[in-house]
Amino acid sequence: MNERSGRRRGALALRFLVAAAGLVLAFWWVRPDSGGSFATALADAWRRPLLESAAWFAAGCGLLGVNLAVGAIRFGGLLRGIDLRIRWSTLFRAYLVAGFFNLVLPGGMLGDVYRLVDARRDVGEGGRVLGLVVAERLLGLGALGAVALAAAPAIARIHDDPAWVGALAGLAAATVLATLALLLPGISRRASRAVRPLEKVSPRAGRASARALDAVDALSRRPKVVATAFGWSLVNQGLPVLAVGALAVPFDSPTAWYWFVVIVPFVTLVSLLPIS
Repeated sequence: MNERSGRRRGALALRFLVAAAGLVLAFWWVRPDSGGSFATALADAWRRPLLESAAWFAAGCGLLGVNLAVGAIRFGGLLRGIDLRIRWSTLFRAYLVAGFFNLVLPGGMLGDVYRLVDARRDVGEGGRVLGLVVAERLLGLGALGAVALAAAPAIARIHDDPAWVGALAGLAAATVLATLALLLPGISRRASRAVRPLEKVSPRAGRASARALDAVDALSRRPKVVATAFGWSLVNQGLPVLAVGALAVPFDSPTAWYWFVVIVPFVTLVSLLPIS
């Protein structure tokens, strides 16, 4: 067991070093053409006094930390919605580790897998927790669509084609409606009938899928819980925008505020892909 744990830690350390090296190389590639070293180019990019820059940097990092806490609050509320309880400190720890996995490993779904495993250990079952993780992801996508919809006027400043902006706004609205519709009462019950044949192929997977859909169905009959979780999801999507904006202040970038509203949610969406 210790040998296996050592190999896992070694593999994780190697991935972390590869990610860090890639980040340094990316900085080197996009560095200003100042004729100096990488350290000089990076130092020259900071236009504000050191203490002021450090304060903005701390504010950006703090907002990202608060965002993890918001995610833990949201997931805790969903758990209580189906009468499962895990301490908030435990959930926050899981979000910290899951956030690390999402940053170091490819794709943003691996953190969800870790939280599923972690929560299953605490509550003693995985089927219903799986349903909540899926519901939480759907709420997050719906909130992402809502942020994109709110950013449509800002997008109009970037792209002057009304048809393109209208299509993007329509796609964002459709994302909100589709993700929320999947949490309506009755949808999960119909899905349960659709996955019943899975039990013949794999009884274990069939039972887990059925319990996951049962959890989503129980959640759908508590609209207040779903609405509260969606509100936290909106906060969860908005805080990274503020954080990136705070991190950009020391560079005195001429970038307008609405660029952050458009680009940061798009990066969040792309980060869900396994190639990211």
